[in-house]
Amino acid sequence: MQIYKIETEENGRELTIHGNHDFPCGSYDERFSHFVSGEVPWHWHSEIEIVLVIEGATKVECLNSSDIVKTGEMIFINANTLHKLTNHSKEDCRILNVVFNPKMLGGVGYGLIYKKHVLPVINNKELLFYKFCGDKAWHKTAINELISAFDVWAEQGSDREFYMNIALMKFWHIFCTNQQDIIASQSTTKGHERRVQSLLNFIHSNYKERISIADISQAANISESECYRIFRNALSCSPNSYLLDYRLRRSVQLLTESNKKIADIAYEIGFNCSTYFAKKFKQAFNVTPMQFRKNYRLTLGKL
Repeated sequence: MQIYKIETEENGRELTIHGNHDFPCGSYDERFSHFVSGEVPWHWHSEIEIVLVIEGATKVECLNSSDIVKTGEMIFINANTLHKLTNHSKEDCRILNVVFNPKMLGGVGYGLIYKKHVLPVINNKELLFYKFCGDKAWHKTAINELISAFDVWAEQGSDREFYMNIALMKFWHIFCTNQQDIIASQSTTKGHERRVQSLLNFIHSNYKERISIADISQAANISESECYRIFRNALSCSPNSYLLDYRLRRSVQLLTESNKKIADIAYEIGFNCSTYFAKKFKQAFNVTPMQFRKNYRLTLGKL
């Protein structure tokens, strides 16, 4: 099952359960044209994610950093990392990705392998992501391990979990052996990360209300100018644009999961005028809220 509507908690944590208790790992074949507004919005999860680009290119953004991942390249996104993916090519970007619990790499819960080779990496707050380009021999080897696992996974065979687990273990060994500076460093950005999280938590908890930049800034006990600077540097947008985007994404959830009137949805997500809401919605998604709801229901009817 592909995941095209990313839903999160108020703190930005993704609600999707990847895999299950017996095998906490999910693998997906996705095209950006199927995501709402053609992007994977800001979110985070406790799992590690590895993304392989099959067609086109994607821009991967994390706090204060970003990179372009092109066809044939792969990117590792660390656990608990706030990130966003957008299409970065004229063609429809297609990705294969695997999202998995880090404990899968340890053999046994909190065993020697996990404590020695996994925990120091996921605790490294400086390591948000790492790109594999294929221009290095070991990069290519790591990419090929995941390609083989994705091929077996797509075949829906009874042993696909076995192959994926082996591939992830091999990938991790290659990664840790050839890039030894990925273990946790003494210098971390926890303070900055907490400040950004405070700002986002406030917006996610209060988006239904009339909130100002002053209100958002106060949540992290900073000035308005500092608030603008943090959003611009960390998320490449202004506080207002992030608030607008978050409100519109919440409206998508209400449009697809309820029968509420468009005007009622507009007021519920913080708009004072339904006409203005419809205008902003169309600018973001290229269709009106009513047409979006109709298209969604037509798509469901074909499944």
